[in-house]
Amino acid sequence: MFTGRTAKKFSKIYKKAKKPENRLPFDFEKDCLVLFSDHHKGDGSAADDFKKNALLYESALSFYKEKGFKLVVLGDNEELWECSYDQILAIHRQIIEKEIEIALVSSNQKKIRIWGNHDKEVSLGRLRRFLKAMREKILNKVEHREGICLGEDIFLIHGHQGRFFEDKAWRVSRWAVQFVWKKIQKIFKIGIDGPAENYEIRDNLEFQYYEWAKKNRVMLVCGHTHRAIFASLTHFDRLQIEISHLKKLLKEAPSEAQKKLEKEIDRKKTEREKILKKRSGKMPRSFAKHPEWPVPCYFNDGCCGYTNGITCLEIEKQTIRLIKWQRETSKRIVLAEENIQLLLKYIKEGRSVDESLEPKLKDY
Repeated sequence: MFTGRTAKKFSKIYKKAKKPENRLPFDFEKDCLVLFSDHHKGDGSAADDFKKNALLYESALSFYKEKGFKLVVLGDNEELWECSYDQILAIHRQIIEKEIEIALVSSNQKKIRIWGNHDKEVSLGRLRRFLKAMREKILNKVEHREGICLGEDIFLIHGHQGRFFEDKAWRVSRWAVQFVWKKIQKIFKIGIDGPAENYEIRDNLEFQYYEWAKKNRVMLVCGHTHRAIFASLTHFDRLQIEISHLKKLLKEAPSEAQKKLEKEIDRKKTEREKILKKRSGKMPRSFAKHPEWPVPCYFNDGCCGYTNGITCLEIEKQTIRLIKWQRETSKRIVLAEENIQLLLKYIKEGRSVDESLEPKLKDY
């Protein structure tokens, strides 16, 4: 069920962010933007979930700087529930400086960042006073916001808003993580490959995101859940669509092509089974009732703490893409892409994903 607290909080932040004086102009013909979130940069200890992907992420930033992209970080950049800001700076200063260098700029020439529940402290005056006392100037040109709008139709936010222990009672949650969970991580070396996830809570939370975006006819881009979503379709959804299409091709394919198609169907089924195994066999919750597909209004850039890499969203001129940076090879892989103006048209009309928006299949 869609909780009123989350809806009200999102609507309040969106109303403020879309005011003419607050929203950021975005030219789809020429502007390029990359969105990352949920780095959880720590102190370099065994509990630092970002440490394993630090070099890969720095390489990705260099790629985007060279290509002329601007950066937006969608929250939980620093892990301030476990570490102090000066501890994080001591380990990850170079990366943070590079992030600020290529960050999106507001009308007052400040570099913009969005804060999440794990780095909310960056928005508080006491951290600024602490840094000033240390004569630390790294955040002098940074403006932290709770949400931003690119024009009126694209709303960027972390996604924890409205949840009691992550939004209202975040200090209690921070205390529990800092003095209990971090010690457990260090002793037993667990949680190093990414945050523990409650799939049922995540599914329900993302359904709320989707319902809010659909109702307000806006493209919503979040972080927080650590699951990459493109056009309201999960990886599981995309595998389902691709398997269905491949089966149709198999019926009409010549005999010499059938083995290749069967092999690809088996590969995607194996990938689908891995997802179900991680979820103890429980099917992911869809954003719409089948056979109808959802309105393509909800996107999530994933996180920077996966065992095998990091994910992000690119908006390059007329195209939005979901990208995976592979950890072993440092290779940039396009997982999904679509014309952003077409997506916005579907969102404004409340139209469901159809054949023109379904995952594109390779030639087999």
